[in-house]
Amino acid sequence: MNGYGRIARLALGTLAIAAAVALLLSGCSELGFPSVHDMPAPRPDTTLSPDQVKQATDDLISQREHLSTEAQTTGQVSPASNAAGNPRPPATVQPAVQVDTPPAAQTAGAYARP
Repeated sequence: MNGYGRIARLALGTLAIAAAVALLLSGCSELGFPSVHDMPAPRPDTTLSPDQVKQATDDLISQREHLSTEAQTTGQVSPASNAAGNPRPPATVQPAVQVDTPPAAQTAGAYARP
């Protein structure tokens, strides 16, 4: 083996070790992360009182009911818009496939054979 190959391998090995050490040490530096025991200051706000919880719950329930009735009415044709020039009655949804239901006396999964 010649002297240049040995020097090249030694330099490459040294460079690899230096890169590995640099990567390991860069993991120890602080990059904007708080320390393990660095706790935030206590919050000045207190928890909700039972009356506030009830009020918030009632508000959410009323909003849900309002949105539910609004969604149901937008899916149907109102009589005023039907009389205003839409002569078609509202469409009804029919199932695409008729499913035979077994009689009540049979066990689950068993259908009557024709």
